[in-house]
Order: sequence, then C-alpha cells, then structure tokens
Amino acid sequence: MKNELNLCLCGPRSRSGVTGVAMAFDLLVQGCEARSLSIRVVDSTRGGAVAKSGAFAFRRAFDTICVILSVWWHLCSCGVYYATMSTSSLGFIRDYLTVGFAKFLGRRTVLHLHGGGFEDFYTSQKPWMQSLIRSNLVRTDTVIVLGELLKEQFHCIGDTIKSKLVVVPNGLTLGVDEPTPRAKSLPEKGRVELLYLSSLMPSKGFFDVLQAMALLERKYPKHFHLNLCGSFIDAKTETAVEVFDESTLLAFIKGHQLDGCVTFHGQVLGKEKDLRFEESHIFLLPTSYPWEGQPLSIIEALAYRTPVITCFHKGIPELVKNGKTGSFVDAGSPESIASTVFDMVSDATSYSIMSQSARMHYEKNFKREVHLERLIKVILL
Repeated sequence: MKNELNLCLCGPRSRSGVTGVAMAFDLLVQGCEARSLSIRVVDSTRGGAVAKSGAFAFRRAFDTICVILSVWWHLCSCGVYYATMSTSSLGFIRDYLTVGFAKFLGRRTVLHLHGGGFEDFYTSQKPWMQSLIRSNLVRTDTVIVLGELLKEQFHCIGDTIKSKLVVVPNGLTLGVDEPTPRAKSLPEKGRVELLYLSSLMPSKGFFDVLQAMALLERKYPKHFHLNLCGSFIDAKTETAVEVFDESTLLAFIKGHQLDGCVTFHGQVLGKEKDLRFEESHIFLLPTSYPWEGQPLSIIEALAYRTPVITCFHKGIPELVKNGKTGSFVDAGSPESIASTVFDMVSDATSYSIMSQSARMHYEKNFKREVHLERLIKVILL
C-alpha cells in the first residue's frame, strides 16, 4: 500500500487507564481496522500513568521521548498523522515535535482536541510558548473539536486557525453495549434510581450530588437511590473537599445517614456498567470541570434513554436539550440538583417523553457508526 494511504494514530489506549479520551481513541482504532485501513498505532501513555493528573514526572518525560521517537519512525511509512491533542506543557512538546516532523516529510496532519480547556492552557503560557503553540497550529492541516461551542476556545490564536477547525461530535464508546431503543418509565413502586458515573473530582460535581441526596432523603425519605460510580482522581487543579478518597466517602455516607440510599460501586466496566445505565432513571453530572468537552458518560446515558441533569458548560449544551432530553442546573448547587430531580419525576408522562427524546437525539447524532464515519472522513481528506 502506498505511504499516503497509511495512517499513524497517536493517542492513549484504555489498557493504560480507562478515560474518556482513551475509550474514544480505541474506538477510532477499531473503526479503522474494521474498514481495513492500514494503520500504525502509538500509545501516547506507553502503558502507564503518573499519580497526579496535571503534574510533571520524570517517568512521563521519558515516556514522551519514547512516544516521539516511535511516531517519527512510523511517519516514515505513513502519509497521514492523527494525534489526540494535549493541553499540558509536556504533551505540547510531543505534539510540536511530531507535527513538525510530519510536515517536514510532507504528511497530512490532524490534531483532535477532546476537551474544552485550550484557551486556559494557551493564556497561562509565557509569550515564547504561545508563539510555538500558534506556529504548530498554523502548520497543522486540521484541528478537530467536539462541537460548535468548542470552536471559541481557539479564537485566542487569531483568524488563521478558524478555517482549520472541524466539528466531529463524540459517539458512543466501546465498552457499552448498544441498548434497546424503548423509552423508560418511572417505577409505580420502589425508588427512583439516580446514577453518577464519572471521575470523582469536585469539579465534576460528585460531592454536590452527595449533598443533594442528603436533601432528597430528608425531604422524601426512601424515595430516591443513588448509584455512585467512579474512581478518585488527584488533580492539581481541584479544590479540596471533605470527601477525597473511599474512606472519607464512606464516612460521609454513614455520618449523614445515607447508607440506605447511596451505594458506592467504584469504577464500573462492561456488563456492570451496562446494568447501572439500564436500571437508572436519571443521570447526574453537574460538572464545571475546566477541561470539559462533551462527556462520554452523557452520550451513554442518552443511548440508554436516561434523561440527564447537568450544567450549561463547555460543549454540553450540544449534547443535552434543556427540557427535552434533560435539564440544566447551577454548578455547585446541591439545592438546584435536588429540586430538579424531584421536578423531573413529578410527571410520569413527561418523564417518558423525555426518555424517548433522549434516545432519538442519540440515534441522530451520537451512534458509533455516525461518529466514526464523520471522524474517519475528516482524517482521510
């Protein structure tokens, strides 16, 4: 096969750590393989991760050098270079050196940003670093973003970048079975099942959800149950809260007498993850995470016909239609979450219509094949 038909794909693999970006990258790899495209894949994490998100580590620096050399090697026999774009200083060095070498060889280059924190990253850099970032984006052929709203984060670069920006929304990732399209209904007896499934970081809103459950339990005893799923992430950008690991979480649940209405599962995968989504009536993700893009967990909830309660933040308004497939709440407001949960389940007919609308919105915009067709078409332009 000619070089121009070979693809070099660089991004994190889920075997190194289950994250939204890793699952999305794995889906792309599988989609390329299913289409019999010739690909060379480089794991940008080299099978490991550092302990603190956003922190520098010598192991990470060494891994970055190895990734750069591996990409350079594969680019000698590939015509297209695709990489998940980084918004860290060390990750940018990887992007700068690999894109630069690709352009030196005359290869097509595509960077894919799976979040919404580029402007914060760019403006926090020194002028010389900003100059390098601008020059790297100028020589990149295409920059993929997840939604129209997320184009704005690149406007700080200037007008030259605008023509390079292409929107490809996220799709249902691997690791979740394609659910049946029937609408959900509220239980005639028993409790309404709520689900939080994401990283347990304060800015993702997990602690707000816990506090909302305390409010709901006091006002409507034994009417709601929360399945809390995820793992704690120690990120340098996060502000401290009283719940920061499993032991403090369990102490909070016990101390606020939530033992009977909150179940902590840790990180869930595979069939257990499918079960959590299938049994849930409302999905909660009141996130204000600075680097949020289009959370894959929201797409999963829509696929499972589950109305979503979240925040009007970053690319989320293109996932959730307020009043139709879910509702928006104020960030950092357990009271807003609790009242919205109750309002959403106060009318069984309206709830079922919202559930059906969630699935229809998913089928039109976020099915795996819809996503892959869009993404691979952009990469191969």
